[in-house]
Amino acid sequence: MHSFRQIDDSLFHSPPNFGGHSEGLRRADLIGRDQGSIHIGYSIMALKPGGRIDTCIHAYEKGIFITEGEVDLNREGKKFHLRKYDYALLPMGTAHAIQNKSGQPALWVEKSAPQPKRPGEWEDTFFPSGLEWPEKTLGPDPKNPACRMIGHFDKGQLPPHQKVDEYMWGWSKKMLMDQAFGSQHFNMFIIEFTEGGQTNEHEHPFEEAYLVLEGEVTFSAEGEEYVLTPGTIGWSGVGSPHGFYLNRGTSCLWLEIMTPQPPTQNWNRRLSTWDDIRARLGG
Repeated sequence: MHSFRQIDDSLFHSPPNFGGHSEGLRRADLIGRDQGSIHIGYSIMALKPGGRIDTCIHAYEKGIFITEGEVDLNREGKKFHLRKYDYALLPMGTAHAIQNKSGQPALWVEKSAPQPKRPGEWEDTFFPSGLEWPEKTLGPDPKNPACRMIGHFDKGQLPPHQKVDEYMWGWSKKMLMDQAFGSQHFNMFIIEFTEGGQTNEHEHPFEEAYLVLEGEVTFSAEGEEYVLTPGTIGWSGVGSPHGFYLNRGTSCLWLEIMTPQPPTQNWNRRLSTWDDIRARLGG
């Protein structure tokens, strides 16, 4: 199973579970049960200037990645100012609130696992008494213990591009959220492909999603081909063969998530590699 979606204004709506507990909030639900996912809740959130989300608690883990504008995040009484390409983890059961004090709209990715329930099902989000907003404002600072599970990405953090073998080259990866960061249910990271790079067809025992931030790339999935560009998203389910090909004369930078977190071994089953092994062994 896989999907490809164009993200446009028609997908945004007022989330019913935040009715009466937010102002100026809209959400585009991109990956969930309707697309065939069983692990992922993946949305783009939009908050107008002056908008807010009241203090809430989820019975799931949530990661946010700012793609436009800026917001203030109150996480259990600490206030963090988050700008473009800042990110934050909200562990399961963490009280938090968000507000947009700027004069510009804010957009962010919201990745949740286990998959949130649909409206009308068991309530996995509730709204306790409001958190106090402190005067002191924090931001991403890896040297400050108070700022743990908060980070910022820029391209200078990407390591040199790698060549793994004849089937995968020209790629670089910067991990954002994993168990070392504090996440227990998903990984979130940045991938960059350059130099005509590719990773040919492979599959995993987990789900993945790919949100392009810059450039474009050909995404193949189960015999179909799509062009991922900014404003599009791809998803591959468990056991869905997929690959990426930089055959369009440009580099590509995307935000990727994996859910559940990969096993420590044998998490990538590359079809060509196993075809080579079969041929060598005469099977």
